[in-house]
Amino acid sequence: MKKTELMLDDYLYEFYRKIGAQVGKTAEEVMSDALFRFAGESSLRAIDKKERGR
Repeated sequence: MKKTELMLDDYLYEFYRKIGAQVGKTAEEVMSDALFRFAGESSLRAIDKKERGR
């Protein structure tokens, strides 16, 4: 597994921290989940767009 460092503003970190506190996760876990979901949805849109172009 690779490790990546992400720089973000304090207010944005606080946003993810508050969400995490509500669901029992760290801010890092919430950000990871959000990025993973975004990647999956983006991939599905790209596949759909490619298939429609045929």
